[in-house]
Amino acid sequence: MGAYERACTSEKIKTLSFPSIEHSCPHTFYNEYQDREIASIEYCKLIPEFNRLSIYDRIRLIRNHFGTMFYINEPILDQYKPNILIRSLHKSFDTNLATNMLHSMDLMFAYANDPVLLKLILVVRSLSSSINRFRNDTDMDRIYDDTRAIFSGQNIYVELLWRYILYRTPSELDAVKFFNKLIMDLLAIQHTYLMADCYLYSRQDEIDRLEPLMQSMWPTSNEL
Repeated sequence: MGAYERACTSEKIKTLSFPSIEHSCPHTFYNEYQDREIASIEYCKLIPEFNRLSIYDRIRLIRNHFGTMFYINEPILDQYKPNILIRSLHKSFDTNLATNMLHSMDLMFAYANDPVLLKLILVVRSLSSSINRFRNDTDMDRIYDDTRAIFSGQNIYVELLWRYILYRTPSELDAVKFFNKLIMDLLAIQHTYLMADCYLYSRQDEIDRLEPLMQSMWPTSNEL
């Protein structure tokens, strides 16, 4: 867990809630998020199983899970959902999407009292080669170079996650119920992210105004 502290809890990130200003469009919202995304990438680079993968598989994992990482990471960095974040989501995205995004945040903030659990979820999710962003015109839905290596690395942390849940729950039955609820919550935030993904892809002008790193999360076919 020390890797997360080294990468994601720098003074710049710890002292500023996200967002620091109220946003009214997606590109400014995601551009401010860039510091957190850089920290997340640095965190992934400290995971040995991630670093053993090909550079192309590492890029695919970061791109495919960019959105879900947002929902998992925020409750680790902030113990509550700032009002300015709520207002920014409502102003930057359409009503239905903003509502779903806030609901997904609530699902993960329900685990905010257990940062160790969230950090384990974060690394398990970062090493997932399934439930990707399916687009015919980009690299997102390409088969990974080495799915076995990704799966093998993920299994290590799934085992740790399961053992931690067993440790924190009164019985194995409670652990199974907790794990089932956790999987359902992760599927829900994945669905929300795919909605947000489609929303931004339908607004090329917003993508064009993103900072280079954030823009790379929504690549076009001519960039491959």
